[in-house]
Amino acid sequence: MKRSITTGSGTKGRPSRIVLPVVAVGAIAFGWLMIAAAHDVANGTLAAAIRASGHPCARVIKKERLSGSESVWRVHCNSGHFQVTMKGDSASEVVALD
Repeated sequence: MKRSITTGSGTKGRPSRIVLPVVAVGAIAFGWLMIAAAHDVANGTLAAAIRASGHPCARVIKKERLSGSESVWRVHCNSGHFQVTMKGDSASEVVALD
């Protein structure tokens, strides 16, 4: 007599009790990562915006998002200090602070 081995709850097509919580936790963690990434601007993007405005900037040394704003950054570049306002699809506004 053959015996079949079943996993989980023993019903076909239903995931085991452990799979659903693992998937849920993974989805929540992925969502938080996407939210955090959406609010951060890469150093290369800030340096490119500064160069596009006519100022030299080979690399960003330090960046700080101004409080209360998701799109305004104070940037310390290798060539000086700048305030960069990211405007989505249009050109960024760059003000030299030095």
